[in-house]
Amino acid sequence: MATKQTKAVAKKTATPKQKAVTAKAKTAPKVKPKTKSALKAKAKPKASPKPKAKPKAQAQAVTFNALLASLLPGNAIGKAAGATAGTRRPPNNPEMKLDDLKLLIMVFSGLKETLEKYAAHLRALDRKRLNGVGIKKQGFIERALAYAAENPEFLPHYLSLGKFKEDGEYYLGYRNLTAVVKEIQELAWNITIEASDVWYTDGLEFYASVREASKRRVDPAETIYNDLEVFFKHQNNANNSNK
Repeated sequence: MATKQTKAVAKKTATPKQKAVTAKAKTAPKVKPKTKSALKAKAKPKASPKPKAKPKAQAQAVTFNALLASLLPGNAIGKAAGATAGTRRPPNNPEMKLDDLKLLIMVFSGLKETLEKYAAHLRALDRKRLNGVGIKKQGFIERALAYAAENPEFLPHYLSLGKFKEDGEYYLGYRNLTAVVKEIQELAWNITIEASDVWYTDGLEFYASVREASKRRVDPAETIYNDLEVFFKHQNNANNSNK
């Protein structure tokens, strides 16, 4: 019994230092043990932010501008070709991308295939045989349609008033389509003429540069000049004969 009481007393009587340590341990916040994943995440260095990629259109525009700048008359390429800002005229090609031009060709090719499903292959004789509609004939048809609407009893049994009106709507629609196509054809031809003039001017400028180089006996400029000169000999002969 004496030994038990002594142990109990020993438990109760703690030193002030021990009491302070015990109180500090109780008031300290509990820290959770770090898991393996947390340790791995801490060990990995932070990845540096990736630079933002330029938009594709912007990158293409930069590339196109760089290419355009390299072809301007003031650089080495322009000087080699003998072109200067004073002699080289500005190009008059419309600002249309080649991709847009190819897309237009595809669109019109698709329209052509669509119209081929409905159009008959007419010969010149067939076109003469069929009735065309001019201003005078159109006036007659419109007057007849107006009378038929007022007096449907005179319509033949195989022609209804609805069919009469619908045929007129078809004709007017196809005529409008033809007018639009003619306008498009005229615009496309004007653009083509401008583009051909620019391309031909490019060839003439190269030819002039080769001719100047051939006078200085630059190899192989003389061979190139003699080969290209053939295209102008016939024209010169024709001009001399007309004088």
